Amino acid sequence: MKLKSIISYVLILSLTLAFSACAEAKSSVKLSANKLSISVGKSASLKLNGTNKKVSFKINSGKQYVKIKRTAKNAVKISALKKGVAKIKASLGKKSCTCTVTVKAKKTAKTMKLKINKKTFTVKLNSGTAATELYSKLPLTLEMNELNGNEKYHYFDSDFHGAEKAYSTIKAGDLMIYSGSCLVLFYDEIKSSPYEYIKIGEITDSSGLNNAVGNGNVTIEFTR
Repeated sequence: MKLKSIISYVLILSLTLAFSACAEAKSSVKLSANKLSISVGKSASLKLNGTNKKVSFKINSGKQYVKIKRTAKNAVKISALKKGVAKIKASLGKKSCTCTVTVKAKKTAKTMKLKINKKTFTVKLNSGTAATELYSKLPLTLEMNELNGNEKYHYFDSDFHGAEKAYSTIKAGDLMIYSGSCLVLFYDEIKSSPYEYIKIGEITDSSGLNNAVGNGNVTIEFTR
């Protein structure tokens, strides 16, 4: 083979390898997520992986729903402002990628009311299954029995669902499920209880609860 041909062959091979390497590098550059879902008030990170170069980030649409702040050359922090959909574009040279960000309404805890001897208390419910099941039964008027000078209880005909656990301290105003079907309202604090419960929720302000429930059995109205 002539020297000129050898040189041409080597040059062509080098260019081919270089082009392949470049194509491979570009193909490995991609966003950490093409879609994100964030609740109002929350934030998430977005990064263009596969490069350490400075990446251009821009909100293409939905500027009223999100804002972005650079945290690294190739990353930004997305903060959710209000419910809606935004699109964020990341550009590096001729390559660009877009992430669709869906901003959801801020989750708020469900509450219910307890009316005890003309005094009303607000219960902030947990997000568990048992709390949802109790909420679906409202309104309820229950005769609750006295026990141990710190709790009132009522047995339902069917069980609630959820994981039971032990609590080192049970506060006045805690609403629990015991043994699957027993609804318990604690009106005084307990420490080192040997029993396990499913927590339904808690009264936001338990001031006056002890006096409201009294010493014996009590009728309590549960409403939304």
